[in-house]
Amino acid sequence: MNLYTISLALTFLVSSSDAFGVARPFSRNAAVSLVQLHAEGTQITMPALSSTMKEGRVVSWLKSEGDSIEAGEAIMVVESDKADMDVEAFEDGFLAKIIVEEGEMAPVGEAVALIAENEADIDAVIAEFSGGAAAPAALAAAE
Repeated sequence: MNLYTISLALTFLVSSSDAFGVARPFSRNAAVSLVQLHAEGTQITMPALSSTMKEGRVVSWLKSEGDSIEAGEAIMVVESDKADMDVEAFEDGFLAKIIVEEGEMAPVGEAVALIAENEADIDAVIAEFSGGAAAPAALAAAE
C-alpha cells in the first residue's frame, strides 16, 4: 500500500457521513489503526553473489526472528556456486520472519526473510506478506 492509498482511506474516514448526511468527526484512533495496519516491511531476497549464481543455500542465520538489525550488519551466511559469503542488511529494523531456513535453497531474487521497520509492526508485516485478512478487521475496528 502506498501513501496515495493511505491518503484516500484517511480521506474516506474524515469525509464519511452517518445515515442523516452529517459528517462524522475525524477519529484519530481510526487513523492510527489504519496506519498500523499497513506497517512498513521489506523483503530480504536471495542475492546474486556472482554473475553465474542462479540459487543459493542459507548456511546460517546470524540473527533470530525479533532481533534488531542495522544497515550494514551481517544477518546471514549464503553459499553460492563459488563460496560462502556474509549477507548484510540494507536497512535498520527488526527481523520479522525467516522464510527460508538454514540449509534450504532459494532462487536469486526470492524472499528469504522479512524486516519490519518497528518491533510493534512485526505481526502486521508478516500478515501483509502472507496475504492475511487483517485489513478488513482493522477497518471495522476503526469505525
